[in-house]
Order: sequence, then structure tokens, then C-alpha cells
Amino acid sequence: MNRQSNALMTALGLIAATCLTARAEEFSFETLRAKARELAKTPHVESPLSLGEFWKKLTYDQHRDIRFKMEEGLWAADKGPFSIDFFHPGWTAKKMVSLQEVNGKNSEPLKFDPQLFDYGKQVIPAGTTPPPGYAGWRARTHLNTADYMDEFLVFLGASYFRAIPKDAPYGLSARGLSINSGLPGVPEEFPDFSEFYLEHPKKDSKSLKVWALLSGESVSGAYQFTITPGVETVMDIEAELTLRRPVQQLGIAPFSSMFWFGEGTHPKPYDFRPEVHDSDGLLMELGSGNLHYRPLETTRHHFRHCVFTMEKPRSWALVQRDRSFASYQDPEALYHNRPSVKVEPVEGFDQGKLHLIEMPTKDETDDNVILLWEPMPALEVGKAHRFHYRLRWLRDPEPSGIFTVRATRAGTPVQKPDEVLMAIDFAKPLQPQEKIGDPKWDDISKLKPVVTINRKSVKLIHVGLSDVSMPNVDDVPAGLGRSDKLHMPQVLRAFFVCEPPQDIMDMDLTCELQDASGKVVSERWVYLWKRTQ
Repeated sequence: MNRQSNALMTALGLIAATCLTARAEEFSFETLRAKARELAKTPHVESPLSLGEFWKKLTYDQHRDIRFKMEEGLWAADKGPFSIDFFHPGWTAKKMVSLQEVNGKNSEPLKFDPQLFDYGKQVIPAGTTPPPGYAGWRARTHLNTADYMDEFLVFLGASYFRAIPKDAPYGLSARGLSINSGLPGVPEEFPDFSEFYLEHPKKDSKSLKVWALLSGESVSGAYQFTITPGVETVMDIEAELTLRRPVQQLGIAPFSSMFWFGEGTHPKPYDFRPEVHDSDGLLMELGSGNLHYRPLETTRHHFRHCVFTMEKPRSWALVQRDRSFASYQDPEALYHNRPSVKVEPVEGFDQGKLHLIEMPTKDETDDNVILLWEPMPALEVGKAHRFHYRLRWLRDPEPSGIFTVRATRAGTPVQKPDEVLMAIDFAKPLQPQEKIGDPKWDDISKLKPVVTINRKSVKLIHVGLSDVSMPNVDDVPAGLGRSDKLHMPQVLRAFFVCEPPQDIMDMDLTCELQDASGKVVSERWVYLWKRTQ
């Protein structure tokens, strides 16, 4: 930066110093919950933080040119376990949040400081008032190496946040809350995390602790996040919510992801890559312990909304199951390394509905998949309700010990366009594993696929099972399938042919593998078929 820019930044810093008066206040999660309950008694008021016209009108390139100085991060000088970067408002990030640092029982405001940013080639007019706050924040830690602090967590915009485990790029997004998501003709509401409280970590802290105030037209709430980064980045979340008014659909632990096309998409977009998606399936662990797997899919014109009524579920997850680079052929986006996220309910999830909403998309820039938990019965207006759950940002869930759904393909038998052919690959284990002892592939001679169709008028013509293990092993580079160190997956292909009458526009299908005694030895594949022509 030149001498004139340095002088301007100094002036902005002096102005910023007078915008807020730092004042320590007593803080606890209980005081934040009490604040949220009181706010719910009154109409929602928008944040008083207002962004000046110069910052509002920044273009994409101008805003991108503003870089946070990593060495100036909050707690960076401590050389401790965590450091915090701040996002500069502007372009699409016009809303700002209040940030406070918590030390012991007290919190103190974190003032906007332009000295923390490199403004690059920006020409900032003299007298321009600096923004009164930051747009959001991200956290860093020594996630992958001891000599660099990687970012692993971002809170930016409404109640959106993302996290990553070790050795993974960012993928799908989480939200603190969703309201009326994916309901045709009903406006969606986006409540904001308007205040954040960041606890100053100790030198030996393994976890970052954060609190947030949520506010919107229909709701007020308080959140506590305990985030532990690692091979799995685990977020323990406690929330207390109070409705200001009834809503049509309240979504707890909601996610937004992207699925443009996969191996079962017809027709495929004109793209050089075989598949493009952040997530490719929904894995549900019922209260009984049974595992159900629903592959994601979209079509050009159809809107899909599936609802799974559940009682005391053990977990559910949006997963990226296909880990083969060959399936994506994208060395930049690295879709084969995108993280999965598992939700583990703790409190407040006894009964409810899990909503999976899949919308058409024109490309990979839209998050067109929404997953949310709707508690039942509906929350009572004016009454505080508590929820406690964990998010595990990971590569793959722990092996279940049963055959897991690996791929779904659809088509028609040769010269029989009125029939539907479904092929489902089950694998055990899902990915290659280190050999312990001398593991053997299962004897599949007594296994059979069991198929159900919810439409009585649909004729089930044929059901079969093939062992495609060796072709899959042969696809592994360098002959790893024959390695004495790796246990390669056994891959079985269940397939069936059915004939839906022309007036049938959709049908719910399931398929699972059972042994001779009727014992289920696989996940249950669940699928919504829609006629595309």
C-alpha cells in the first residue's frame, strides 16, 4: 500500500475506534437464553448496524480484493490452538454481526478494525466511514500440519455455517434454523445469527466454544457451540428457541447441499465430468438400529419432497459415498473428497419428520438439496423449547458391518421402453480397509434381494443378484485388490425389472438383501422413481 493509503487506513482506524466504546459485561449461556426469551415477546427489530453506500456498491472483484491479514487474527499472537479471521462486509455480504470476546465471566465487544485488512488496489474516498461491524468470521487451527493454521469453520450470512474435517475441502452447508424451506408458494424466512460470543481459548484447549443469538421475524433463540476439530470435526450444539408467531414448517439441524447429476441421472448435462455433487445420499439410522439409504437425485423439471416420519432416530447423515476420483474427473473441485455430515440427536428429537427436498438446478452453483428435521408436535408460540444435537463433519461414517448401498442406476431393458430396470450396488466394506487377520468375502449363495413397490398396479417382472466384486477390484489402480495389506470391498449388484402402467407417474421403491433365514444383511435402499417423459 502507498503512503496515501496508509494515511487513509490510519484515519479509518481512528474513526472506527470512536464508533464503539468497549465495555465489559457479565456473560453466560443462561443470560443469553434469557435475552432471547425476552426478545421473543416483542416484534423483531432489524440490526442497527448499517453499511455505508461505498461498501454496499463494491463489485465482486473489489470485495474479493480485500484480504484479511491472517497474522492479525484474534488470538494469533497467543500462538495457541485457535485463531479467528473476520470477513469484511460489502458486495453480497451487506449484513453485519456483533462480535464479543468472552474471558471468564465477562464479554467485551470486538470493534471493527480496518488495520486488519489489506485493501489491495481499492481507492477509498476520503471521509468514507468504515463499516460498523464484520460480516462474519472463520476459525483456524493446526488441522493438517503443525506449521500452518488451516481454516476449518466459517459463519457467514443468516444462520449459515460450514466446517471441515482433516484433509477435506469445504462442501455442504449447515444452518442454525430453517423456516418454510422448499414449500411451494410459501416465502422462506432466513433468521440471522446477529450476535456471536467467542471464548478466549486456553493454551491446551482442544475445543472452541462459541455462543450465538438468533433472531428473525418468527423466532428468537440462543445457541451454544462446542467445536472440536480433527479427523472428525465435532460440533456439540445446544439451542433454545422461542417462536414469536406460528410457522408452517420449522427446520432443526438443516443442511443445504448440491446434487447436479450422478451415475443414475437421465439425461446427463452436457459436461465432461461423469458426476457432479457435494453429497450423493441420505443415510438414516432408525430408533430400531436399522439403516435406510436414500440416494440423491434431481431431474430437469421435477421438484422432489420426501418426508420420513421417525420416532427417536439414532442418527441421520448427508454423505458423499462415491470416493473414486474417476467418478468425477475434477482435480480442482475435488468432489471425491467432499465431507459428509452426521447428525446425532441428544434432546428434543423424540418424534418428528425428516424432510428431504430436491430441486432442479441448471449447474453446480446452486445448493438445490435441503435436509431438515421438523419436530412434532409443532412448537408452541411463546414457549421456550430446547434442542441438543451433535454434528460430525467427517469423511465416511463408521462401517456398519453390513452391505451398504454404493451406487444406483436406472434404465430400461433392451427394446422394452415401458419397463423400468433398477440396478443397486451393495458393498461390504464400502471402501478398502486394512486387512486384520484373514478376512473373507461372504458366501452369497443364500442371499436374495427383497423388493417392495408401493403401487399395486405395478408388475414386478424379475429380481436378481450378481457378484461384481472382481470387476470392481480390477478397476483399482496398481492392482491393490490383490494386495496382502488391503481388504477390498465385496460388491453385489441387486437388480429388478418392473412395469408401471402409463398413468403411474411416481412410485416408492425399496430393496434390501436378506439371507436364507430372512435376516436383513444390508441397508435398505429407498428410492422415489418419477416418470421423466
